[in-house]
Amino acid sequence: MKLLNTGFKQTAFCMFAFGLILFLNENAICGQPIKRDYWPTEGWRTSTPGQQGMDSAKLKIAVEFIQERLPDAFSLLVVKNGYLVFEKYFRQDSPDRIAVIHSVTKSVTSALIGIALDRGYLKSVDQSVYDFLPEYATADLDWRKKEIRLKHLLTMSAGVKWNDWGPEMWDWVTSLDWGESALQRPQEDYPGNVFNYNSSLSHLLSIILEKSTKVSTLEFADQHLFKPLGIRQRHWDNDPQGYYMGGFGLSLAARDLAKLGFMYLNNGYWDNQAIVSEQWVQASTRHRWYAHRIYGPTGYGYQWWVKDVDGCHSYRAWGRRGQFIVVVPKLDLVVVVTSETRQPVAPTSVHYDPLFELVAAAVKRERPSQKPFKAIELPEDVKAFIDGFNQATADKDILKVSETVSDNFLSNGVTKNRLLAFFKIGAPYISQSKVILTGFERHVNLAKVAGVRKDQYFEIPIQPRFYIIKENGHWKWYGNQLSR
Repeated sequence: MKLLNTGFKQTAFCMFAFGLILFLNENAICGQPIKRDYWPTEGWRTSTPGQQGMDSAKLKIAVEFIQERLPDAFSLLVVKNGYLVFEKYFRQDSPDRIAVIHSVTKSVTSALIGIALDRGYLKSVDQSVYDFLPEYATADLDWRKKEIRLKHLLTMSAGVKWNDWGPEMWDWVTSLDWGESALQRPQEDYPGNVFNYNSSLSHLLSIILEKSTKVSTLEFADQHLFKPLGIRQRHWDNDPQGYYMGGFGLSLAARDLAKLGFMYLNNGYWDNQAIVSEQWVQASTRHRWYAHRIYGPTGYGYQWWVKDVDGCHSYRAWGRRGQFIVVVPKLDLVVVVTSETRQPVAPTSVHYDPLFELVAAAVKRERPSQKPFKAIELPEDVKAFIDGFNQATADKDILKVSETVSDNFLSNGVTKNRLLAFFKIGAPYISQSKVILTGFERHVNLAKVAGVRKDQYFEIPIQPRFYIIKENGHWKWYGNQLSR
């Protein structure tokens, strides 16, 4: 099945660019409400990392990572066993500031949809979008649009032509009717066939929520989510017609973001009350679509990203430029990060991923032994190629990097020029790591390789089915054409 469409190629080039440069389970945790000593409705109780089974020295490594690699970070909060065991603010930030959380808003919207289903305002995720928005059903409506269901909005699989980083986004946010603009986009695929990250779909969820509950999204959130959790400080932006933005636009304090993560960690329960049903939590945080492969396999559920952390099932709310709620149920762990959003530079949020591994590594527990990566002996010309590539990345020499990429590099629509343009943006983040090959299987002028991208803070396996090709007498990265 095709997983990426034309509207998703912007994201595809990010995936494969970092697949080249960085090389980069679904076992949802179910169960009854976890018994807690208290609930942080009126505020978090604090404890030390040691008292809650964490290694303070290893948490310091996470702080070092932020200071060295993530200059935009504002805050890092760690909740273990229900206690706030670590809280640090950077760049003169403070606990009182409400943070612009960008696409973390999507996960909040998802929670509200779950609450509306639990309370009977919505019947099921199989309801047609046009049941709620009949005014947008034109006479010449593409027949495939009639098949768009709530579940397709939730899973970013409506099949409409879209690029969240391209002209479609600008056309949408400058339109007078965001609902109409979102549904008028050309239909490229049958709903449910293709994942394509699309903020306008999340906004449709907010419009549908208001139409089905007869109150605004913010009023519904205040009554059924924010107030029960003790969240009092919040700001939420509107679209031109007054609907609250479903995909972004919400601002919350870091400690309140931790409350949202803690509620999900507790299967939707809060102080013996089911805020969101356990069934919705499990449905939302289940891997439904494969989405990114930069720092390892990542999936998407109902407006939540799904990615293992320290070998454990985990899920996250993820906002542009470094806004995160990361939940690791097996470790009874919630991690929150907020970051600067206003600087006019490229988003860096993909580079926060090793931070969560570092925090989770501070949890004291028995871990499966891992076989260490062992470099293999390589033919001299291949060794020279890898050494040259590592040196070029260390020097941030874009020209030399371009010489290591095949003239025919094309992977899911990613051209060589697009890959190198993205490398130019990400160069400061990848220059401190190097490729180590642990496998080399040659077939004439093509070789399948295995190995890792090794950094001071992480080791990332090379993508499966990654190749190098001998082109005009020189080895070059070839992408994964053979897997297409």
